[in-house]
Amino acid sequence: MASSRTRSTWALLTAPLVWVFVYAGVWIAGRIASLFGLNAAMNGRWQDAVVALFASLPVLGCLWLWLRFYEKRPLRDIGLAGPARRELLRGFLMGCLLVAGVAAVGLLIGVYSFAGLGALQGFDMVWLTAAILVIAGTFVQATVTEALWRGWMLQTCALQWGAIPALVFNVAAGLIIQGGNLLQSPEHLLGGINLALMAGFLSLKALRDGSLWGVCGVHAGWNLMMGLGLGLGIDGGRTGVTPLLAHIVPNGDAPAFLHGSWYGPDAGLLMTVAAVAAIAWTLRRPRQPQAVRQDDHDTVDDYH
Repeated sequence: MASSRTRSTWALLTAPLVWVFVYAGVWIAGRIASLFGLNAAMNGRWQDAVVALFASLPVLGCLWLWLRFYEKRPLRDIGLAGPARRELLRGFLMGCLLVAGVAAVGLLIGVYSFAGLGALQGFDMVWLTAAILVIAGTFVQATVTEALWRGWMLQTCALQWGAIPALVFNVAAGLIIQGGNLLQSPEHLLGGINLALMAGFLSLKALRDGSLWGVCGVHAGWNLMMGLGLGLGIDGGRTGVTPLLAHIVPNGDAPAFLHGSWYGPDAGLLMTVAAVAAIAWTLRRPRQPQAVRQDDHDTVDDYH
């Protein structure tokens, strides 16, 4: 159903192309960062964490080049068109509330412990600079990730296969490309399971919304509340910035499978429950009658 001016990528090809875009973009960012003595890594040093977050910009550049010169359509065509502020804010609040809910339940049942107040009790210009850069970088990283996975890949596959096969393929590809060695540790295994559940939730939400802005907000809110908000690990990485609200730490006496240990909440059973609840909530929502692509007059629901 693409217009005569555009052409579609073969759906199966989207997975290896995503891998190429991600690793090429991160390699480019790493080479640039090394010129300034920095690394693109969430290693607890805030300067390196900021580089890691903004490393997604070359990834976006790779996607833009493919869309511009192969598919011959604009970047906004993959779900980034239309008003963004309201959906982005609603998604951001949803992501923050999901993580805050996990942390609150964890504190109540003794899975997490309160280790001190956050930077709200007092901060300097270095902290403010680092926090602003981390916030901006997280929104950039979240938007690029969602544009790649829930925008281009999911949309391309849904138009060719239907929404359900596209969702399954999106989740499976994400687990293979982003999950790493799932058998490396219990944290990696449960982290991979939660990654798949969250990918399923975000894919469902994107299909229901007919837009990417909501899932971009959820992704950003999720990571910001976890790292900058509460000082918890983000998939094994840390921002290196004093948390804004409070410093929450895993309780060493509690089972690691509940809080995720060094990996962070994304490898904890509490997050599994939150992700399943988010999927159930999304399935109960009515679909939004919005087009997935400006060239087409059909909605995602026409491809079930």
